[in-house]
Amino acid sequence: MALFEIVTMTDDSGMSRVVTDDLAAWVDDMGTEITGTETRSNLRTELQGQPKIAGFLGPFWGGLSQTGDAIIRYEDEGTYSALSQ
Repeated sequence: MALFEIVTMTDDSGMSRVVTDDLAAWVDDMGTEITGTETRSNLRTELQGQPKIAGFLGPFWGGLSQTGDAIIRYEDEGTYSALSQ
């Protein structure tokens, strides 16, 4: 099983973090869409075949949860820029 972590910039220049095991429901609630799947074979096995989300970068590796589940991370462009500096 995988957990999905979605990190976005908030209006007050902070970051918001959501963790879910139901990415399809989160995408639907947020009014965005899954645009395909990750096909690059040179990525970690855990990232291959994971969904791509309109308006977000990722999937990225987020490590393992305390129960050993893979954490698949997505970031909006503002968050990615802030964390990449």
